[in-house]
Amino acid sequence: MKPVIMVIDDEQAIRLFLEATLQDEGYSIVTFANGADSLDWLSRSVPDLVLLDLMLPDMSGIQVLESLKKLYSHIPVVMITAYSQTDTAVQAMKLDAFDYVNKPIELDRLLKVVAKGLDETSEARESYQQSHQSDLFHGIQDVVPSGSEHMQNIYSTVRKISGGSSTTVLIEGESGVGKDVIANLIHRTSAREEFPFLEVNCAALPESLLESELFGHEKGAFTDAVNQKMGLLELAHSGTLFLDEIGEMALTVQVKLLRVLEKMSFGRVGGMEEISVDVRIIAATNRDLRTLVRQGAFREDLYYRLKVVDLHVPPLRSRKMDILPLTQFFLKKYSTSMAKNFKDLDASAKEVLKHYNWPGNIRELKNVIERTVLLEDGPILKGEYLKKLQIESFAEDLPQRLKECLVNPLPDEGIDLESLVGELEQSLVQKAYDAARGNQSLAARILGLNRDKLRYRIKQYGIKES
Repeated sequence: MKPVIMVIDDEQAIRLFLEATLQDEGYSIVTFANGADSLDWLSRSVPDLVLLDLMLPDMSGIQVLESLKKLYSHIPVVMITAYSQTDTAVQAMKLDAFDYVNKPIELDRLLKVVAKGLDETSEARESYQQSHQSDLFHGIQDVVPSGSEHMQNIYSTVRKISGGSSTTVLIEGESGVGKDVIANLIHRTSAREEFPFLEVNCAALPESLLESELFGHEKGAFTDAVNQKMGLLELAHSGTLFLDEIGEMALTVQVKLLRVLEKMSFGRVGGMEEISVDVRIIAATNRDLRTLVRQGAFREDLYYRLKVVDLHVPPLRSRKMDILPLTQFFLKKYSTSMAKNFKDLDASAKEVLKHYNWPGNIRELKNVIERTVLLEDGPILKGEYLKKLQIESFAEDLPQRLKECLVNPLPDEGIDLESLVGELEQSLVQKAYDAARGNQSLAARILGLNRDKLRYRIKQYGIKES
């Protein structure tokens, strides 16, 4: 996620210059020409760093600085000053400004100050982010704070829809990304939290059985219906019903579900009675429902009725900053449940986890940590415990992902270039090292590197002979 830098300066030329320059450096920029508009924006959003002019048309930069620090004490603020304002700049430093730069702005100094400000406050910003996310969910313990802008937007949307307890939600994403966790979170932050949260996997049941599970049946409705049975819709009354893998639902069942969404009533299989319910429907799928609609495999009217609120949960490989926080969460969870004493991970383990592509997403990460805690001893989870994962990461789908990046248009959400190049480099160094049977001089010749460069990479990636 790009750091967000806020520029507050009344001179348009300076705003445009800073915006263009900092965007070229990979930052996301928002600009304001006065103090009032900037403070209004700050009441709703949190930047990572602020560039603030001392002289503004409606108030002084000092006043903006004081108000900003009351809102977010952790944000680094760099003052923009004229040489004649040095005394005021010193006053700003006493009010906890991070630094200042003089006009005309020296580009090299500006970039160094910005990089230093972001680096020195990274832990404070992460701590704020984590505590703020915890506040959003009233102390729910299993919400793992995310550094991903996409996930933060999802959490923010969950908070917003908690008040509309009847709003239908569609959650899309690959298998294993945690769609069920988001569904449960929506339920627990709504007015329905004291009532049932029930779920059914639409792919796990044949059509007739799924219909019976959802709507219930009357005695004698079919051969094995020896008793009347209430369906999940009745049992979830006043609560939430989560329909996982709804893309696998048969068209005949889709028709009945659409009627429920429109009228909140239905009849049991084989019955004549009309049953009314008050239930929130949350659906999830790992398939592209729009494609299924075009193919005639999913009803268009049901599709639009389901996606009143549409959440798309990104795969773990596109939010690698979340891997280590999730790992720590699972490590603590399983270490406690299995009476183990794991406390942390070593550097090599962190590298293996960050460079692996996680095709099975969070579910795969959870299983890896559970298995490792079960089979190994703490207190430190070491990289050598993840050797199998490391080898798999080399062979798995790196060639395919490289091909996709080179042949197809880049995805809208972008790619993690450093991670992808790092995986390729690690894979080639490992192959050369194995081919040389651990002989560093030979491995260096295979790769066209000098020995010092090879040694650096062996240490960087924690490479050992397979």
